[in-house]
Amino acid sequence: MRRARPGLTALLLGAALLCALPGAAQDAPKSLLPEGFEEPAADIAAPLPGTAPDAAAPDAGATSTDAPFVRPRPLPDPAAAAAAAQVIDPFAIAATGRSLEIAGPLGSLVTGPGAGYGLNTFAGSNGRFVAGVMRRIDTPIASRWAHIVLRRALLSESLTPRDINSGDWVAERGWLLLRMGEVDGAKALLDSVPLDRFSRKLYLVAGQAALAAADLPGLCPLAPTAQALSTDTLWKLANAICAGMTGDDITAANVFDQLRDAETANDFDLLLAERVATLSGTGGRAANLDWTEVDTLTPYRFGLATAAGLKVPPEFYAKLPVQQSGWVVRAPGLSDEIRGPALRRAAVQGVASAQEMVNFAAMETARLDTEAFDATPAAALRAAYVAAKPADRLSGMRTLWEAGDSADDHYAGQIETALAAASFPVDKRYADDAPMLIGAMLSAGAADSALRWWPVIDGASGATRDNGWALLAAADAGTRVPVTTDRFKDWAKGLSGPKAVTKHRAALLLAGLGGLGKAGDGWGGLRRDYEIDAPANSWTRAIDAAAKAGRTGEVAVLAASALQGAWADVPPAHFAHLVAALVAVGRGHEARMIVAEAVTRG
Repeated sequence: MRRARPGLTALLLGAALLCALPGAAQDAPKSLLPEGFEEPAADIAAPLPGTAPDAAAPDAGATSTDAPFVRPRPLPDPAAAAAAAQVIDPFAIAATGRSLEIAGPLGSLVTGPGAGYGLNTFAGSNGRFVAGVMRRIDTPIASRWAHIVLRRALLSESLTPRDINSGDWVAERGWLLLRMGEVDGAKALLDSVPLDRFSRKLYLVAGQAALAAADLPGLCPLAPTAQALSTDTLWKLANAICAGMTGDDITAANVFDQLRDAETANDFDLLLAERVATLSGTGGRAANLDWTEVDTLTPYRFGLATAAGLKVPPEFYAKLPVQQSGWVVRAPGLSDEIRGPALRRAAVQGVASAQEMVNFAAMETARLDTEAFDATPAAALRAAYVAAKPADRLSGMRTLWEAGDSADDHYAGQIETALAAASFPVDKRYADDAPMLIGAMLSAGAADSALRWWPVIDGASGATRDNGWALLAAADAGTRVPVTTDRFKDWAKGLSGPKAVTKHRAALLLAGLGGLGKAGDGWGGLRRDYEIDAPANSWTRAIDAAAKAGRTGEVAVLAASALQGAWADVPPAHFAHLVAALVAVGRGHEARMIVAEAVTRG
């Protein structure tokens, strides 16, 4: 098989993502800011990470606040065909012609609590600086709730900050959303910009968004101009495919022949384009695809194969980077066997909501007969919601909490049961399970429902009391749950695991409580013991200054930059600053959920 020449762009098959900010915990944490952040933003030409070819009804407090505010494409459900006609299609957006200075999803796409942070989200920020930090964020980030905050900031209909071109600013936001797995949000953001206001960088990102969304028609209005702006082979292939889609067989055939003669495209990728064009209208040129010739499902292959409904071996989806789980969840036509595991990964990241997990299980209920359904995990979820006895509901939740082998599997189970936990009756007979119930509720932001359990937790003993206290101390917006050094010490003493791990986890809660303003006077000795008060650096000065000035979007971006990698990599000294900064810009609920998440996952 002939190989692509080096000139084939990184958008299609290129190198790995631009370098990420360091985030490893250290005795004296280094700054998380990129070196040379004042340099002009470089052209976006790298693929997404890992894509190189070698690479009873609930009460009011039970309402989930973790849902994305850009409405996702609904999961296929034959039983809901009639209702589907009333669902707003996020991508059926006509160009508005409005100023590019204010760019974001259109009003019809915004719904639910926390839906955007307003026109001044990035007001006062240096756009070139913030874009530099955004470009270097390595996804996925550790915290589900920090992901949610960042998504809402990036999707806010907001003014362009100073020192950056408006088109490039939208491109940077869309590029980060794509790397986060937020394909619906990225597509809605980019589609809100009239084509005549696109910058070169915006064309490049829009091409990636069309591939991630499996929206080949979305490439067609971009391709002619993009081909003139870029040497990327993607655009030549797109022009040929679009010609085939409109019935221009001769143009499509000529372009494919030229690309084959020039050897500028990988043979497999060229055959894939021909196959898609054949399905769209050109005749007789496409051979069968042999997926054994490649070992990676690049964004290009994902987009074309998904759009054309081509069968891809399941193992290719299993090898996708975790941050592309959101792409798989939103992709049309993929089977439940592929989308189900991706949905769980996407929920842990923050892409999918607790309600979406429940909806997916409900669809499985409708499709299977009773005997087949009872053998699925969805049966446990149904029991968690509708079993007649509370003990049976709790048994269903336990089944999901304990499913899987990894910590992320267990956290996915908590998210999946969040709304069921919120409607579960508060009863001291179930005190032993109260910390897990509380953790499940907080995974979806149902803090009011979780706090109903405080009397039970306060009257318990041992690990139940300590673990429940840690979660509710983080989640309490007031003074209902007492926060004292003795209670903290009791909780920290009961943690199990290697000493370094338990010390880091305790340090995160201590730092988080400090950031929430709950661990000030009298906590100095503990702060020294856990090395919370590290010397200031450029990152801490930047996030503190952004918080003081009320620059919400900049705080969200800087907070995400401190949460790269795993929770074990998060420096507690940085954690204290980011929590305090979120509180300062009015995101106190999200800050508390991040601290509670650190208790569960740190």
